[in-house]
Amino acid sequence: MAEAIVSFLLEKLGGPFIEGATAEAKFLFGARDKVDAAKLELTMMRGFLKDADAKARGGDERVRIWVQEITDAAYDLDDVVATFVLKEEAAATKGMVLRFACLFKRPIELHKVGSKIDGISNRISKLNQSLRTYAVKMSGESSSNQRLKDLRQTYAHVPDHDFVGFGKNIKDLVKHLTNPASGVVSICGMGGLGKTTLAREVYRRREVKTHFNCFVWVYVSQQFQPKEILEEILFHLLSPSDNRRKEIKEMSKNALVTELYQELEEKKCLVVLDDVWTIDAWDILKAAFPEKTKILITTRIKDVTEHAKKERRGFVCEPQTLTDEESWELLEKKAYSLHSIEATNQSDYKEMKKLGKEMLKHCGGLPLAVVVLGGLLSEKQTLVEWETLHENVKELINKGQSIDEQHQGVLWVLGISYDELPYQLKPCFLHLANFPEDYEINVKELCRLWTAEGFVLNDNEAHKCLMALVHRGMVQVGKRSSIVGRIKTCRMHDLMRDLSLEKARNENFLSFINFQEAEGSGLSTQVMPTSKVRRLAVHSNDDIVSELLPLTNNRDGCLRSLICSSSYQVLPNPRDLLKPLFNCFYMLRVLKFENMSTGFRNVYLKEIGRLIHLRFLSLPICFDFRLPSSMANLRRLQTLYLRKTFGYMPMNIVISKLDHLRHLYLPSIGPGTSLHQRCVQSVKPFELRLGNLKSLETLVNFDTEYCNLDDLSQLNKLTKLGIIARKGLGEIEDASNLQSLNLLTPDTGNIVPFLSSYLRIQKLRLNASLVSLQEHILSPNLVKVTLISTRLVDDPMPIFGKLSKLRILTLGNRSYFGKKMVCCKDSFPQLESLSIQDLENLEEWSVEEGTLSKLCHLKIQNCPKLKSYPDGLRNITTLKEIEIIKMSEGFKPSFDQEGGDEDCHNEIE
Repeated sequence: MAEAIVSFLLEKLGGPFIEGATAEAKFLFGARDKVDAAKLELTMMRGFLKDADAKARGGDERVRIWVQEITDAAYDLDDVVATFVLKEEAAATKGMVLRFACLFKRPIELHKVGSKIDGISNRISKLNQSLRTYAVKMSGESSSNQRLKDLRQTYAHVPDHDFVGFGKNIKDLVKHLTNPASGVVSICGMGGLGKTTLAREVYRRREVKTHFNCFVWVYVSQQFQPKEILEEILFHLLSPSDNRRKEIKEMSKNALVTELYQELEEKKCLVVLDDVWTIDAWDILKAAFPEKTKILITTRIKDVTEHAKKERRGFVCEPQTLTDEESWELLEKKAYSLHSIEATNQSDYKEMKKLGKEMLKHCGGLPLAVVVLGGLLSEKQTLVEWETLHENVKELINKGQSIDEQHQGVLWVLGISYDELPYQLKPCFLHLANFPEDYEINVKELCRLWTAEGFVLNDNEAHKCLMALVHRGMVQVGKRSSIVGRIKTCRMHDLMRDLSLEKARNENFLSFINFQEAEGSGLSTQVMPTSKVRRLAVHSNDDIVSELLPLTNNRDGCLRSLICSSSYQVLPNPRDLLKPLFNCFYMLRVLKFENMSTGFRNVYLKEIGRLIHLRFLSLPICFDFRLPSSMANLRRLQTLYLRKTFGYMPMNIVISKLDHLRHLYLPSIGPGTSLHQRCVQSVKPFELRLGNLKSLETLVNFDTEYCNLDDLSQLNKLTKLGIIARKGLGEIEDASNLQSLNLLTPDTGNIVPFLSSYLRIQKLRLNASLVSLQEHILSPNLVKVTLISTRLVDDPMPIFGKLSKLRILTLGNRSYFGKKMVCCKDSFPQLESLSIQDLENLEEWSVEEGTLSKLCHLKIQNCPKLKSYPDGLRNITTLKEIEIIKMSEGFKPSFDQEGGDEDCHNEIE
């Protein structure tokens, strides 16, 4: 991890220190030479950090401490420079008198900063000098890498007599391997999924053996050496004499490629490239393989398979985890003692089977984890021993018990994926340990957190990093966005999350305190951190104030991220918690509270203005949060969540000065509430002006009661807008970048001019009276539409059916008052999801042939007068799920006899 932190810092120091900083701050004047000296020391060291990280992971405690000291020094340098830059910028924006006064203090400040940087440089220099003591080498193949390669070496002749599952995968792989029209065949998935075992099973199949007359199996690995791989394949093919072997060894890489190509041209050969890690590895080797040679690749990296498939018309197999039944079958085969116990003691066998199935829950269907568990249980002969292992099963599965790979813990094998990540992705992966087990992670918020932490420059780069982790099998896709190519939520396999947590803790990247877990839950997440902590995630069921306050005794101010969540609770007085946090942790970049309420009015915390580095702020739910004027100091704030504060901002100056804001979620002030009345009837009514927030991309709860509609035309980067309109809406100029519009209005005024301003949006949620839907007011780019309370009197389907990109359509409560609805022939060419809910007047729905040709999900709910399921839906073969909720008893879908793939949920009122 030291390599990643140092590389990030060097990139930052190589350009402008902080985006948008003033000239005075950027160049640091007299401190610049000291920064350059520290930078030079880190640059000299960077080449050794990869090997140092590897030695630290390998268990060398001295090197681990050395790596931690380097990491701390890099963080400290970043903190000193960033703090000075922000103070300089703040001084530059003050009035003339205050700026003149600051000039007298500047030499003193420069001396302090220079002294701090000198101290850090001396620390780094001493650490540089100690490199030889620990035998740390320059980047390249270290002894630990060679040992890893030896441990993971695979062979085709080693049978697996306990093979379970993957029946369909085997059938597909054999089919494509024996089909001359298929090109490269690949098996792709996360570590421990059984890719090599599956490849070996296919490799040994009779159909494959009789189809080819030549077979080669080579292990590629992360330590890919092209010349060695080419030599090994030639040795397999030729079985050369010693002299011929020597000649091959002396060949150049190009000569080896030519020789191998000529040999393979004369054979019908299957070549297995096991454990390929990079596109470059395939690009280098492919020139040696004629088109007629069949290639089978196993890899954890999806980019490798996609690249090879694109070039040679390939097939990609992505095995799934084992089912519960398959997991138990595999465990029975690996836990050898079970067979004898079943034959001699049925009572104990039943109890052991029950324990075994409970322990399998910690394996998550991952074959490697089941094999590790089976190995542990194979030596346990009695029920008592099984019960003892059951108490600590999670830790034992993760860590294993031996030095050879067969009995290594799951984290050791999965950890190889982490070790091989580019340094830019490592902090992103470790950051995922912030989230609880089985948590559905909001991708937009995750990307904003990574940007706020400084792992990436912007949210788009963050999304690319996330997709890179997805393609490596380290993150799983949850819900997909309606925007093609993006995902809405993601999650982690339990064991991959354990890896993230273990690495984050071992590398002191993140401290994770989970007061929700019971004692003895496996990984030790209960201990209050005592060392220097940069990031802290706290999950609590109890009094979070008493749990967090002891942390404020750590007054070195190094904490960069604090994420607190709990089962919903009310803080009696937020000042007891927030004031000490604001006073102590002034280096915070991220401060996020989730599922917490203050239950308190008139919360006013001027201390928040000390957090000048803050980039992401999500406050606890509060009934009346007043933004202090000091909050205008948060000039680097990128994301501000006030959505759940139910308050109002009487100080326009606070928000308007946060000119780096990209995502703003304003409070929701419901009509008729006391807070709404206060806004309307205030003696000094306020108006929130947002026109100068030029970086704003997301704006939610823009309420025309206290926001100025004219400001929207000045927000040229705005891509998402949620607006509450209590006044008339007119046309907006220059709204070309907006992608998502959510409009709520209790007023029945004309909203057509406003909608006509946004003819490039892709998502529309409309909760407003429209009465008549007109084609010219809808963007042709719409992919998702939700209508609520639009009160349409004419059938909207003919108009929506013409939208060629529409994929998701929801007609909600009071959206359509008509009695008949028709989906015309050849309409809705891309629609995948259709929901029809709470249409009280709808009596007849007709679906013509040729429409809804790609429909996958259909939901019909609470349409009391709709008596029959449309006959036309029976001909749609793409339907996978049908939900029928609160419909009359006679309303039932009917399918053709040959159909039946639909998953139908029927809840009749």
